[in-house]
Order: sequence, then C-alpha cells, then structure tokens
Amino acid sequence: MTSPRRSVSLTILLPAVLLAALTLGGCGILEPTPTPTPTETQAVIDTTKYIGGEIDPADTTWSGTDSGGDLTTITLHADGTLAIGYGETTYDYPGDTWRVRDGILRMEVYLDETNGLAQYVGTWNPETRVIDTVMRTTKTAKQLTVTLTQQ
Repeated sequence: MTSPRRSVSLTILLPAVLLAALTLGGCGILEPTPTPTPTETQAVIDTTKYIGGEIDPADTTWSGTDSGGDLTTITLHADGTLAIGYGETTYDYPGDTWRVRDGILRMEVYLDETNGLAQYVGTWNPETRVIDTVMRTTKTAKQLTVTLTQQ
C-alpha cells in the first residue's frame, strides 16, 4: 500500500515533471528560425545623368547668357584648365581650372582683387542636354546663374 504522503508528492511531482519536460522540449519548437544576415547592396548610380557620364567634358565649349544678361563662353581643356569669355573678351589663364566629381562640374576663375574667384557649380541636365550652373564670387558673394549649351 502506498503511503498518503507518497501519493500526494507523486500527484504534485508528476505534473511538475511533465510541465518541465514540455517547457524544455517546447523551447526547440518555439525557437525562432535564424534569419540570414542581409548583405549590403551597392546603390546603383545612373551616370548618364552626369556630365562625365553621358558626355566627356574635356575639350568642349559651352555658352549661354547669364542672369545678368552677359554672354558667357567656357572652353574646358583636357588638362583641367579652362578658357572663359564674357561678351567679346576671353581669358585663358593656367590658374583657371575645372573638374568633375560625383557628376558635378566645378570651375574656378580668377576675376580680380575685388571679387576674388568666380566659382561655378554645374549639373548636367540630360533631358535638355545643358549644364545648369550657379556662379558665386568668393569676396563679394555676387551670384549669377547661367545655362550652358554645348557648341
């Protein structure tokens, strides 16, 4: 015959063991499936929208009328220098330079001691096939815009 003490402890112990077994056994079932680490994707850049992508700016000439009403003509030499003309006067100094970085055309032209440099920043517009530029002087902060069309 079983002692009453033993039947009470088995009555309590058996469900506790079953609960523990289900809990521990269920951990494997309930564990989330590990997800693979995402791989880094490179952003695709459409370089046809950039000067230097669709067009090579070296040895090209561009012109347009700036927001002040003056004709501006710029020739981008292959060596990174440029010649610039305002109206009928053209300047071709070795210190005047251009470069393309990340699709942005940057040009620096020395004007004079009063104005300093004219810094042009331009972006290629593939729909209209022009370069939209903003020119800002370094000393007087004069600003003009000019849309340049290839000649």
